[in-house]
Amino acid sequence: MKSADLEAALVAAASPTQVRSQGPLPCRSPVTGPLWPETVREHVSSLAFPARTVALLTGDPGDQDGVDAAIVKWAHARTEALVASLREGEVQVAAYRSDVVALTGLGPGLTPTGDDLLIGVAAMARRLTDADFLAPRAAESFAAALSGLAPNLTTPAAAALLERASKGLYPSVLTAVVEQLGNPEIEPAAIVEKVVRLTAVGAHSGSDLLAGALALLLGVVFPKEAR
Repeated sequence: MKSADLEAALVAAASPTQVRSQGPLPCRSPVTGPLWPETVREHVSSLAFPARTVALLTGDPGDQDGVDAAIVKWAHARTEALVASLREGEVQVAAYRSDVVALTGLGPGLTPTGDDLLIGVAAMARRLTDADFLAPRAAESFAAALSGLAPNLTTPAAAALLERASKGLYPSVLTAVVEQLGNPEIEPAAIVEKVVRLTAVGAHSGSDLLAGALALLLGVVFPKEAR
């Protein structure tokens, strides 16, 4: 699959929403390994993504309208801005802070969409740093921007997850996906199983976490300018 075909593949692979599960999200750091661009293509093309993940990645809300459509478009734009800053190696915490604040608390739910996107980006930033695709200082500055946010910006559950993410700890169901995407030692079938488990979390949290992680992965490994 060519780089230019990735977004089209995401749309074509959109799947119905999975059966959802609820409960606390234990956190851990990802155990990272090698990351090969061609393996990223293979893994991504093997997956069926929820329509919500596709919407957040493309900025196209599809059949959503009103507030939901506005959230998708705004979240996509702010996430893309963060991805660009990380890709460019930005090391100033303040450069990330405005987009982080704009996403924090955005959307409904126990952990709103914006918060889940930030956590997904943070987890993938750790993965890409360890695989030498991202400047360590840029990832560290982004992580620092997630810490010490005003408590009234989001829900207590989301605030706790953001604080953990600033310290390198992410929901285990997310790290299980992040640490294997792009690893040539991992078969696509193993990724599929873990993505299904991730996207089954909450009403939309798993799909939003996945969107954040994929936005950074694709934005760094396959920047749009090179597609």
